[in-house]
Amino acid sequence: MTINIDPVTGLQNASLAPAKTGGSQDLSSVDFMKLIIAQMRNQNPLDPQSDTDFMAQMAQFEALNQSKAAAQTLKVLQGLGELGNAAGLIGKTITGRQVSAIGITRDSVARERFGAVYSLLSTNQKAEVNLDDRVQAAIADAENAGTEVTGIVDRVLVGPDGVPVLSVNGKVIDQFTISEVR
Repeated sequence: MTINIDPVTGLQNASLAPAKTGGSQDLSSVDFMKLIIAQMRNQNPLDPQSDTDFMAQMAQFEALNQSKAAAQTLKVLQGLGELGNAAGLIGKTITGRQVSAIGITRDSVARERFGAVYSLLSTNQKAEVNLDDRVQAAIADAENAGTEVTGIVDRVLVGPDGVPVLSVNGKVIDQFTISEVR
């Protein structure tokens, strides 16, 4: 399991790519206009809302959309900075903590995506995959998650969550766990 710490907010598992929630929590401009129309239809005819109230609501909604876009842009810029920092470590010797294991095969002890573990297999799945003993080394490696690793950074991987991690001798190191760079 990869643990990501956002360097700006200090939040765990914060992603550098803009998150697409797309759920019912996001209010689109179409939804907002539907609410305004419903509000206009259902207002008290003896005490109607003024046009300035509606314009103020629309201005507030637009300001909210602009601040969301600015936050997403800042998140992307932060991600590019993290990627640049990680790329600058290629060829350097670092010491950091292993955050996940890279197995020997695609279906090893844990399933991989972009070289990083994203889900552990159940006991039955492990037995099925291990029928030909392909994953014995991967089992030992998965148990090493969290151990300190020293070595030369050979590449930078960008995981499915968009966070760059470092590869040192086949081990995945989160750049925020680095304790030494030589």
